[in-house]
Order: sequence, then C-alpha cells, then structure tokens
Amino acid sequence: MTAGLCVLVHGFTGSPEELTPLADRLREAHYEVALPLLAGHGQAKDDLRRATASAWIQSVVSHVRAAAGTKPVHLVGFSMGAMICATVARRQTVASLTMLAPAVYYAGPTQMFRQIAGVIKDTWATRATPGQLRQRIDKVANTPLQSLMQFRRAVQLGKSALPYLTLPVCVVHGEKDEVVEPRSALYVHGAVQSPVKELHLIPNAGHMLCYSAQANQVADIVLNFLERIDPSSKRPPDCEMP
Repeated sequence: MTAGLCVLVHGFTGSPEELTPLADRLREAHYEVALPLLAGHGQAKDDLRRATASAWIQSVVSHVRAAAGTKPVHLVGFSMGAMICATVARRQTVASLTMLAPAVYYAGPTQMFRQIAGVIKDTWATRATPGQLRQRIDKVANTPLQSLMQFRRAVQLGKSALPYLTLPVCVVHGEKDEVVEPRSALYVHGAVQSPVKELHLIPNAGHMLCYSAQANQVADIVLNFLERIDPSSKRPPDCEMP
C-alpha cells in the first residue's frame, strides 16, 4: 500500500530527470510518484515556444485531479516547478507543498541561461554522453524569448498564490545556489500563511539540489516533513533512515 501520491515538478527548460534521485527515495518509502513533463518541454524548440504558463500549470493539475478523493496528494516542485506547484496548491486541494529552490529572485535572462547551462554541465557530466550533454545545454541556450515571458508569468502567478496558502509547506534552498537567489526561500517562508511551515537552508548546496553532495540530506528533509504532517504515512522499519 502506498503512502499517498507525490507529484514532482521540474524546472524551466528542464525535465523530470532533475528530480529522479528524490523520486527514487520516495518510492522506497512507499509513496506513489508522478513525474509530469511540463508542456512544451520535449525535444522540439517550437514546442517550448508555443507552451504557456497556463499549460504548464495544467500539466500538474491533471495529475492532482486524477487522484482527487482517492489518496493524499503532495506537491514537490523544483525552481520554476515550485512556483507552479504554489499556484496549483491555491487552486486544488492537496495535502502538502514542498518547494525546492523556489524561483522568486533569479538572475537576468542571459546570465540565468548561462548559469543553468553551467550547472547542467557540472551535474550531468558523469551521467550523459557528450552528445546528450551538448543537446541539453543547447536547449537551454536557445530558449525562445516567448518562453521566457511565460516563465516570468509562472513565477508571478506563484508569488501571487503564496499569501493564500494555509496547507503545510516545506521550503528547501541551497545557500550556494548559482541560479536562484537563496533569499527566495526566505520570501516564500514569510509569505505563506501556513500554520505548519518549515525552512531549510542547506550550506554548500547549489541549485541542483537533488544532484548535489547534499542530495541525501534534501531527501531526508522531504521525507521527514511528509511523515510529520501525515503520521499514517510513516515508513515501515525497513525504510527508516538511520
């Protein structure tokens, strides 16, 4: 029996792979996991150009509605995905919201894309072939201007949703984030009205939290948060963390 559904939402120009290590840990703890690919985030550049913030939000809403009334749904968003999850949490009934490196304050477009490309190179260098790595970096570097406008809209919608959130919220951010300023986490934690909320700033961790040297710590934080808000989801003894 699963302990509920965790919907993990990736970031701008990214893919579900950004959250795969965390997804694996959640499955080990008997959670059901969904890793939606946001609209337009396939291989074709034109697909991303045509995608809208509303379509990205709908990519997540469809998973939440499919599970409505059958199991608790926990949203876990990374970077822009965290802001999308905040919007969804305002509009849909979900059990909790975890925001990893929420994209409230970020660098200018050119610098942001350069930084994202650098982070991808550093974190995927040992996992991908040179061709795959080049393709991923090129995708970031050639992001259409229209998509950037939709990214900004997604961030603004998420910020607007924060003061209306009263569900349990967990915010996690690396203090060495190269893409999104760590003060974003402080903003989110202060803006939400949730009586149950947590803030975790991870020393020495960069933007790609799930691939950083502190990835296990991040996963522990998320799992412990889920257990505290829903004791019935407590992992069986063989899954307990030391």
